Amino acid sequence: MSDYRPVDAATRVEIEQLIAEMLYRLDHNRADTTWELYTEDGVSAGPMGDMDREAMKAWGARRARQTDVVGRHHIGGIRLVRAADGDEIEGTVQYLTFRDTNEPQTTPASVGEFRERYRKVDGRWLFARREIVPVFGGRAAAAHAARVAGQEGPAR
Repeated sequence: MSDYRPVDAATRVEIEQLIAEMLYRLDHNRADTTWELYTEDGVSAGPMGDMDREAMKAWGARRARQTDVVGRHHIGGIRLVRAADGDEIEGTVQYLTFRDTNEPQTTPASVGEFRERYRKVDGRWLFARREIVPVFGGRAAAAHAARVAGQEGPAR
């Protein structure tokens, strides 16, 4: 049985805009506002641990204060399918993250995928769950998470 349940073009564009907005905020020192892109019961999981909206808000505030770290996310291979229950959309997004704390800076600090679940609330798509899964560069991702948490670690 196939799990391929494609979404319509309008839904795809709206969700891609949500993903782009998240990455824009992360890359342009607005991490303190990323929690707004999640449902009330939304969760983020990954190298920074499992976070609900309140934890994301605190993490984002810490990250926004770190103006000496420059990062950029590049994405592709976005796969969106209607969830089996039909009410939500499931997505997989391939990513590369570059950070100026990585050596050399032209090598991705992390390569992996975002495994996401989206829910429409009051006419707007939001993240219900976002899991960050590094495939390559897990140590750099963990070191970055430690820096944001205020615990220094090696950038490599």
